[in-house]
Amino acid sequence: MNPLAKKYQQIDDQIVLFNEEYYLSVEKLDISSLTQETREALFNHLYDFDSSDMELEIDVSEEDKGVWYLQLLVPHVLTLPEAAKRRIGQGAEQLAQHLAGRVGALGQVRLQNDEIYEYVKRYNPDLERIA
Repeated sequence: MNPLAKKYQQIDDQIVLFNEEYYLSVEKLDISSLTQETREALFNHLYDFDSSDMELEIDVSEEDKGVWYLQLLVPHVLTLPEAAKRRIGQGAEQLAQHLAGRVGALGQVRLQNDEIYEYVKRYNPDLERIA
């Protein structure tokens, strides 16, 4: 067992528990049709998002491919899986309202099952799945 390995536990098809620190869900955002100026405005708008239900992290590592990833996070401490699912669901609705009318129709898809695993593994090559 690698002491540096991060733990990965699937909660349902759209939510995982990452390293016993955060419940995580990931949305893939297609920004390929946006100009650089519109992307900057969208990034600032997303950065201003605030929710009491969840935290939002913006991953622009694949911007050159026309994709951003939005990480929807709920701290694990004192949070049961069902509460985390509810909080991520409510936070995702708040995020959708925050984005509504701000930009044109963006392709927005929630990653599922192995897609989440592969996404997380990019940053954590020693990822260890926990049953």
